[in-house]
Amino acid sequence: MKIALTGSTGKLGGLILKHLLLRRQAQQLIASVRQPSAAEEWRASGLDVRYGDYDVPASLESSFRGADKLLMVSSPSTDETVRLRQHLSVIGAARQAGIRHIVYTSICALERGRLPVHKLHGETEEAIRGSGIPYTFLRNAYYMDIVRFLGIREAAASGVLVSPPGDWSFNTASRHDLALAAATVLTEEGHEYQTYELTPRRTWSLDELARAITEATGRTVVHRRDPDYQNDIYRMLPYSDMKFVSDDLFKLIGQPLHSVADKVREIFR
Repeated sequence: MKIALTGSTGKLGGLILKHLLLRRQAQQLIASVRQPSAAEEWRASGLDVRYGDYDVPASLESSFRGADKLLMVSSPSTDETVRLRQHLSVIGAARQAGIRHIVYTSICALERGRLPVHKLHGETEEAIRGSGIPYTFLRNAYYMDIVRFLGIREAAASGVLVSPPGDWSFNTASRHDLALAAATVLTEEGHEYQTYELTPRRTWSLDELARAITEATGRTVVHRRDPDYQNDIYRMLPYSDMKFVSDDLFKLIGQPLHSVADKVREIFR
């Protein structure tokens, strides 16, 4: 069985590929990449590196040819119209190439979300269902990297983690855990026609984040709400369901998930 991957030169895709190399021989993997020159490391490992560009539909079928499974990493474009067009090109090429199972990186709780990105992933999932190809939807939570944009360095310096008023909670996940889940699905049987909501088993709060900063830095940090505080992240969060949690990620990887405290320690290391 051969597995083709898109996005393997990106952060998530690269981690997935590393996990796959622990489970499969390099000769069983195909890296479909927009810039093959950026994947020389993978080629040196024995991978079949092929040119496949979401913006060049004609390049995709040949980059998938011979594979049984396809990891379809969602496009990084910031234009949702462009992203949908690219995704439809990938799905069409997968059909032409004879792909027998598509694993797609979607977004968690998309039916509860009200951002354009939720609509985009919903339309992509529907197109995959309509293709007739067996599928697995990996509905990834927002990455744990979000903590970098919540003023944690300023909090470490001042002793105060500031947020707007509100009962803020976060259901973010580690890229490493999400990558391991994807590798598990790609190398096991029995995941066809499944939708996995890949979140932590419980949410974390800003009080927990303040404690994590305290532990990582040795400087006491507390969380305070300030009605005058401005941060684009907090304007976006109400349009996603950040309280939704599931056991799917934990069950897929079979080990404890990385926590917000783990991420804070990594940042301040």
